[in-house]
Amino acid sequence: MADRATTLSGMFQKVTLGGAASKILGAGTYTISGIARTTVDCSEFGVQVAIYEFGCADAGTITLSGVSYDPTDPAQLTLLACVQNGTKLIHSSTSGIRFWINSTSFLTVGTSGHILMTKAGGVEADRCGLAKTSFEGQVSGAFMYIAATIA
Repeated sequence: MADRATTLSGMFQKVTLGGAASKILGAGTYTISGIARTTVDCSEFGVQVAIYEFGCADAGTITLSGVSYDPTDPAQLTLLACVQNGTKLIHSSTSGIRFWINSTSFLTVGTSGHILMTKAGGVEADRCGLAKTSFEGQVSGAFMYIAATIA
């Protein structure tokens, strides 16, 4: 029995579109907000303490921040095009977005879901630094889950 949690070093992580080699260049930080489930008040007259039931779940959001801006990177251009054209990122082994947690496992949207890219194209630059950009998306129709590549 292990006496401590498995650690996941960022130097082994990456974000890709599709396979393991299609890295989104320059990505430095990713955030997956996680699941939030709403509650619905189902109380009626005469009840002194509110009674709740579970409502719908929000599958969360994804954010890539601190991304080194590269206006020629195909993956960054794909994410920008998804926002411009209202294109959904679907669960796909050839084009879906993957958030790698180590060399063999990644988080991706479930098979019935997709990610609606909601923000792209911004550039932040400073005089003595690198130009940076960011991307945001809404997970929809399925939760994010951990998958693994087959060796």
